[in-house]
Amino acid sequence: MINRVGVIGGGQLAWMMAGAAQTLALELVVQTPSGADPAVAIADGVVLGAIADAVATRQLATQCDVITFENEFVDLPALSHLADQGVEFRPRLSSLAPLLDKYDQHSYLRDLELPVPIFVELDEAAAIALPAPLTFPLVAKARRHGYDGQGTHLIRDQAALMDCWQPGGADR
Repeated sequence: MINRVGVIGGGQLAWMMAGAAQTLALELVVQTPSGADPAVAIADGVVLGAIADAVATRQLATQCDVITFENEFVDLPALSHLADQGVEFRPRLSSLAPLLDKYDQHSYLRDLELPVPIFVELDEAAAIALPAPLTFPLVAKARRHGYDGQGTHLIRDQAALMDCWQPGGADR
C-alpha cells in the first residue's frame, strides 16, 4: 500500500501534486534544492538537495513508499543504481529514459508513429548548411534542461543560427 509519495522537485507541479495527494489521503515529501520552492509550504516533508543529487534521493526513499518526478532533470544512471537496490520509482525509469533528451524523445515518438513536428539534430555542420526541409524561421530547443521557454529560441535567419554555436550565444 502506498501512503507516502516522494517527489523529486519542489516547484509548481509538485505543489499541484501536494493538493491532489491531500484529497487522496496521501502524504507528500519533496526533494528540492530550495526551501523557498512552492511545494515546500504544503508538503508533509522536505529533503533539501539538488534534483540530480542521488544521496538526497536515497534519503527521500527512506521516507517514502514510492518516488515520482516533477521534471526530467534527473541523473538517470544514479537513479538506476537506487532502483537496483529496491527503491520504487513511478513511472519506471525505463519509461523515463527516452524522454530526458528532446531529440531522443522526438525520435522515440516518431518511431511509435505518433505525430511530431519536423525535427533534425543540429551539429556545427548542420548549422552552416541548414538541412532540408527546414527553412527560417525555426525553433531551436536545448536537448536537455529546457522548460517554460528556457532553452527554446526562435531562429529567424542564418546569423541567429550561427550565434547558437558561439560562446555566450543561445543555449544549446
